[in-house]
Amino acid sequence: MVRTPAERRDTALVDAALHALTGRLAIAEARLARHPFLCGTALTLADIQFGHILYRYFDIPLKRTEMPALHAYFQRLGDRPAYRRHVMVSYEALRA
Repeated sequence: MVRTPAERRDTALVDAALHALTGRLAIAEARLARHPFLCGTALTLADIQFGHILYRYFDIPLKRTEMPALHAYFQRLGDRPAYRRHVMVSYEALRA
């Protein structure tokens, strides 16, 4: 979705990957519906690893399944100065 020009994208492959990812994100959605972070009430390494994936996921134009807890979590991460400074960085140079 970033490095491949739109006219060369395999939409079936993108759809299959998005479907698989949505299944994994549903696991996080269930956890985040109960806790503010993946492992409970405190930010952990799990959140740092997962947070960088979410930035790209929410930044790329995709048809996403509505997951309110995941979206709220992403917004909480975005409220953190370190997340904005080190994760929410431009990757325009990678775009096709």
